[in-house]
Amino acid sequence: MLENRENQTVPSVIFHTRRDHEWVDVSSDELFKGKTVVVFALPGAFTP
Repeated sequence: MLENRENQTVPSVIFHTRRDHEWVDVSSDELFKGKTVVVFALPGAFTP
């Protein structure tokens, strides 16, 4: 069973995203500041 991490801060990471046809680095702090978020992940196809 996974650990409940409710009410914890999302780790600080950098996302490389496209904005106006250019690559920009956006931090998780910038994206999620003042918001409640749910973060989840799924394994990709053909991963061990």
